[in-house]
Amino acid sequence: MLYMVECDFSDPAQLDAWNAWYSGPKLDSLLALSAWRSSQRFRAAGPCRAPWLAIHAVSGPAVFTSEEYKSSGGGNFSDWGPLISNWSRNLFAGLEVGPEVPEGALLALADVSPDGAPLPDIAFTWLRGAGLDNTVPNRAIAVLDQAPKVLPAGMRLYRPWTPYRTGRGWPA
Repeated sequence: MLYMVECDFSDPAQLDAWNAWYSGPKLDSLLALSAWRSSQRFRAAGPCRAPWLAIHAVSGPAVFTSEEYKSSGGGNFSDWGPLISNWSRNLFAGLEVGPEVPEGALLALADVSPDGAPLPDIAFTWLRGAGLDNTVPNRAIAVLDQAPKVLPAGMRLYRPWTPYRTGRGWPA
């Protein structure tokens, strides 16, 4: 399952420190969990309400109620919480591991139904909302070498912020 965390950060003066914490100690603590398979962080390539995205592969929804997760600081942004806005946490079924997005590539997300608006000729994988905030019922995800010429409504592009990292739960 994929666990996606989206948010914005409101203080440009502290952005570097927040990213150092999130990409360092925060990801380290999550990747040490037995149910954590992989993690990668992204920043939106264009304007959107939640430009920061983290995609984590986890073994299943039980991880979020586990004492191991709660005691590692999972589910919150620690002291950074007051500076976080537009925060959502969604769990998706459809992939067991997150896509590895190398430097120079792009991650495409589209929050439309599989039978909804047409998307460009991209090999999307369709994910089904499976828990937590449940703000997105269906999400399409793909790794691209380059941006499409026309970006359809509802599609966002992200650049990797961190390398793809595997956790203690790898391989599942």
